[in-house]
Amino acid sequence: MLTGRPFDDLRAIAGQLPDADSCAAKKVRESLDLKPIDSASGLADLAAWLACWQGTSSPTIAESHICVLASSYEGGDPSQVTAYIEATSKGAAPVNLLCVDKGIGLRAIQLAPEMPHSNDTDWPETDCMAAVAFGMEATAAGGHILGLTDMAPGNAERAIAIVMAISGLTGNDPLLAKADGEFASRVRALLEQVAGLENDPLEVMRRIGGREIAASIGALVAARSRRLAVLTDGWAAIAATAVLEAVTAGSTDHVRPASADDDLQAAIWALLGKAPVIGVPVGGGPGCGIAVAVSVLGAACSMLGLRDLPK
Repeated sequence: MLTGRPFDDLRAIAGQLPDADSCAAKKVRESLDLKPIDSASGLADLAAWLACWQGTSSPTIAESHICVLASSYEGGDPSQVTAYIEATSKGAAPVNLLCVDKGIGLRAIQLAPEMPHSNDTDWPETDCMAAVAFGMEATAAGGHILGLTDMAPGNAERAIAIVMAISGLTGNDPLLAKADGEFASRVRALLEQVAGLENDPLEVMRRIGGREIAASIGALVAARSRRLAVLTDGWAAIAATAVLEAVTAGSTDHVRPASADDDLQAAIWALLGKAPVIGVPVGGGPGCGIAVAVSVLGAACSMLGLRDLPK
């Protein structure tokens, strides 16, 4: 039952998300045990992961979609975001080429990028939850797997600060040694804004996050409610994963990072206990890592079609 208190309602929803289909994963592993592939390998693990969220022993990537959440922050250049969205609409962005090549659907959800978000003014809880709800539209196309990424310049320091704050890390943590001095200073300033709130991850997100991070939370919740596996890249999904896991442990078991753009992202994913599907930075911009990772998942699914070893 909804309480009328937005964050309390979100916490309740996060605590009632459906579990994975462990029987489907078990069948996949048993099948792979009979084939010329190490059932403990990375591809076997990916096939089992996909099977348990699709609820079938024959997982597929036949219908895959990537959703880009577009937003902006005060002090940035909103035209950079709108130019990127325009490029994707014309098929001119790098991710378009990869999507066409692999038969992946692509859409962008614009979260008022022409109105930069400011962390210097209060963001009402109701408005924050409206962004969460808007992000749930990322799953509207359904399919077999969702790719979730963002285009929101300036959100890197906010995502890192959110992860560090709810993980109980301070501005002196060695993690920031991977960032340059000016960037690290901005992260420390954000951490000061949420000091003492490590036990309230949603409040941390409200105070120093933005619309695309809130929308990513909505997208991950909606995907889990549909038992839809999610591949991510970009900073918004990192922050959203950290927030949801802090709210309810295991609530992002359906999420896998496609790739890490740099050493800092890789370190944060490791902190969150998740390993990227692609072990090297893909580059190319938002969604490109996801498109490549979909191919890897396709290879994992193909392994199930190998002939069994002779008895």
